[in-house]
Amino acid sequence: MTAPPAFTQNTLREGFVEFAFGEPDPALLPVGLVREAAERALLSAGPAALAYGSSEGPEALRAAIAARTAAKEGLPLAAEDVLVSGGNSQALGQALTMLTEPGDVVFVECPTYNLALGIIADHPVDVVGVPMDGEGLDVGALEAAVREVKASDRRARLLYTIPTFHNPAGVSLSEPRRRRLLELARREDLIVVEDDVYRELVFEGKAPPALRAMDPAAPVVRLGSFSKSLAPGLRLGWFDAPAELRERLAASGVLESGGCVSQFPAHVVAALLDAGAYGAHVTALRLAYASRCDALTGALREQLPAGCSVTAPAGGYFLWLTLPAGLTASELLPVAERHRVAFAPGRRFCTDGDDRSLRLAFSLYDEASLAEGGRRLAAAIAEATADQA
Repeated sequence: MTAPPAFTQNTLREGFVEFAFGEPDPALLPVGLVREAAERALLSAGPAALAYGSSEGPEALRAAIAARTAAKEGLPLAAEDVLVSGGNSQALGQALTMLTEPGDVVFVECPTYNLALGIIADHPVDVVGVPMDGEGLDVGALEAAVREVKASDRRARLLYTIPTFHNPAGVSLSEPRRRRLLELARREDLIVVEDDVYRELVFEGKAPPALRAMDPAAPVVRLGSFSKSLAPGLRLGWFDAPAELRERLAASGVLESGGCVSQFPAHVVAALLDAGAYGAHVTALRLAYASRCDALTGALREQLPAGCSVTAPAGGYFLWLTLPAGLTASELLPVAERHRVAFAPGRRFCTDGDDRSLRLAFSLYDEASLAEGGRRLAAAIAEATADQA
């Protein structure tokens, strides 16, 4: 088993397979491409690459993002339609700060990205969870939740959603539900914050259409990021949104104070995109992650005991595993750690505390390590269920 180098965000334990960590394998980070792009950025932009910069971000990067989006998604964007962010975590915080008021209701999927829940908790809003199924967010349940909130004289303000290659559930929102959600957003003036960080990592074919591309006039703020397709250490992403929402996002006091939140990385990535190497790099990532997903999925489906189910994604980083009835992820975790494997329990992702499922990241390890981790996890589940008998 080959462990990644020990310079990830989290502490890797010797001899463990740490499925909890949704991070890229350091071996897949494009050190050479970024180094060359940084040199080109400093040569071409000079001191401007190291200055505060405009609050919207360098025009070269915004134009490149707009052109790529138009070509790949058919969404006609110009540079002025894009606002640079410091990655999706900063972008979500900025959206909540600029688009909500104290006491507003923010809807989230259940489950949802656990660290997004922490960002939302930093704001004086009320959180309401909405269930999911195999087609993604239950839009009918969201409609009912919006009605209930309005009946209580509160403002149903914003939905945070990951409709494509969901973290952690692995599913993608079906196209009929995407259309129904857009209709609901228009009708109820509900702002949809679409976290689209995994779009580039589709394993085969094309990713489902983005909400933002399906209805450019709908109140949708799309969060894009280079964290998964290039490197998280760049801390670089972007917003695209209808003009009225984008202007409100750009009116941030933080931006007025400091200019572009990621000025140098923005110039570096603009140079990288201009060199034409980004597409080939993303293609290689897709192949690598598809192979890793297959390795883990295959090991689990071959060895898991009865009563388990696995949701494998068509892109992204994560599998979602549901345990047999009567066994919780929190109960399983210490057993799994005795088998030298770890994961993220489902209760971390659920506003209702549901603990029947767990998230497994396949991004950090090679295929052999993932297969071994799957074997250990299956053995741990078998032991835990036997203990309950």
